[in-house]
Amino acid sequence: MTQSASLLLTRPLADSLRFAEQVRASLGDMKIAISPLLEIELRPLDRGAADAKIIVFTSRNGVAAWERAKLPCHQRCFCVGSATGDAARALGFDPFISGGTVDHLLEDMRATAPDGPILHVHGRFRAGDLIGALRKDGFDIRGLLAYEQKPIELDQHARALLSGGEPVIVPLFSPRSAAQFAKTGLFQPQIDIIAISRAAAKALPRARIAPSPDAKGMIAAISQGHSGLSTP
Repeated sequence: MTQSASLLLTRPLADSLRFAEQVRASLGDMKIAISPLLEIELRPLDRGAADAKIIVFTSRNGVAAWERAKLPCHQRCFCVGSATGDAARALGFDPFISGGTVDHLLEDMRATAPDGPILHVHGRFRAGDLIGALRKDGFDIRGLLAYEQKPIELDQHARALLSGGEPVIVPLFSPRSAAQFAKTGLFQPQIDIIAISRAAAKALPRARIAPSPDAKGMIAAISQGHSGLSTP
């Protein structure tokens, strides 16, 4: 019997609520549960951070830390993907928006060759080594730790949902959250895991990879699984 799947969102709470709205706007009403695997804690930023000529954001959380510090937004700005770029634009930047992964961003920065001191605003855990790669290419770049990603255990409702035998779709938006989910050991056949990128999928060999590394790609993958799972 074919059965509609539930959706389990594990992003930090604000991101999960935002994505749930996007899913419902695209796919209609759907059973959605939220149990974050990570909690974001913004760090205070020194005003000297604004001295950099070029600012690089690889997540909305970095933009949020910049906003909270009330730092200026006149610098040239590069963003990893559309969600981060939209947040930076809303803050006042005119961002160059890359293709959604650090590899895309690295290629774009090499191609455009921005001149001047670069500041990468990032979290404690990073996907890829953007700073190291650009330094090898001769760029003047340094990092700024702007937020912590603290691990959280799945709540009881999420664990019951994953263990209950009914189909569940679990989209994972970063290598960090994928690694955290892998530690749960919950890999029953009815669980459909979607990774936003190959880097995120490394911790979960059974994961499907979204057709594009952004919310649109994840929603497309969710749509495929929403009516495509079956139970005995």
